[in-house]
Amino acid sequence: MYLSIQYLRALAAFMVLLTHTSFKLENNGSDLLSWFNIGGYGVDLFFIISGFIMCLTVQDKKINFTTFMKQRVIRIIPLYWLMTSVALIIFFINPSLVNSSGGVTSIISSYLLIPDGTKYLVNNGWTLSYEFFFYFIFSLFLFDKGKQKLFTSIVLMTLFIFGMILNFDLPILKFITSPLLLEFIMGILAFEFIKKYKFKASISLLLLLFGFALLIFMNESGYYNAIFGKALTSGVPMFFVFLGFVSLESRVRKKKFYLELGMSSYSLYLVHPFTLAAITFIFKYLGIINLSVLYFFSMIGASLLSGWLCYFFIEKKLDTLIRSKKKLNIKTEKVLTH
Repeated sequence: MYLSIQYLRALAAFMVLLTHTSFKLENNGSDLLSWFNIGGYGVDLFFIISGFIMCLTVQDKKINFTTFMKQRVIRIIPLYWLMTSVALIIFFINPSLVNSSGGVTSIISSYLLIPDGTKYLVNNGWTLSYEFFFYFIFSLFLFDKGKQKLFTSIVLMTLFIFGMILNFDLPILKFITSPLLLEFIMGILAFEFIKKYKFKASISLLLLLFGFALLIFMNESGYYNAIFGKALTSGVPMFFVFLGFVSLESRVRKKKFYLELGMSSYSLYLVHPFTLAAITFIFKYLGIINLSVLYFFSMIGASLLSGWLCYFFIEKKLDTLIRSKKKLNIKTEKVLTH
């Protein structure tokens, strides 16, 4: 297990949390986080991590398309469907509490992660649509491990180029040709760099510092809204942060808090919108929504706690339950076929 990867997952989830916390503050009359404009870059970091981790997952393993996709579904879908079902109950009770920013919410698209331009019940699910599209392309070439990463990158790059040239309006076509696909290629490139080259600590540190310098520049300059898209304005800085920090893996020390935050990052990512809404409701009910600093720390603290509790008591339990049933089914099949 890469400690650096877990810490970066923690960073990615925390950045997204800060962005949504900033939205809540702004919507309630506070400019406490108005200076922070790059929290959405956490999503780009997640995509780069995925590109790297998928390469690591299949390295030196015999795995086919079906097995690979089953593993991805088991890892991601159960908790997502559970959170979607919670959101669906809320939606039936009071639709305005779900996706209050507007737009049409689709129940079917929410569960199946269909990128048809509608809102999901758990709106963060849009990133999972990209994840599964990448998994699908990646797994198509598992038959040739030697060229799998190359073929995957070519397909993703080709789709992106088509999108740049044709500039599609249809949501599904915009989705499969999005510049965000390039960030999965960045993860694959990072895997190849780290596998083939052992950077000196000084070089790794320079890469990391360069990435952070780009982040500061993007935050201050406003180029995070550049027309070209997130792959350039936010993907590139996060690529250097990722490459630099993971290259320092041998020097990374185990810190329980950051490790736990990394392990619970997926739960935090899915649960924190519910937590932020609950804290906002409580502060409004108590008439203290104007206490911006208290409101901010309450949202952050409650979100981190709820994310960890969800991970420990729900995500891990679901994963163990499903995997144990899968093993039982395999054993049963072996008995029946002998």
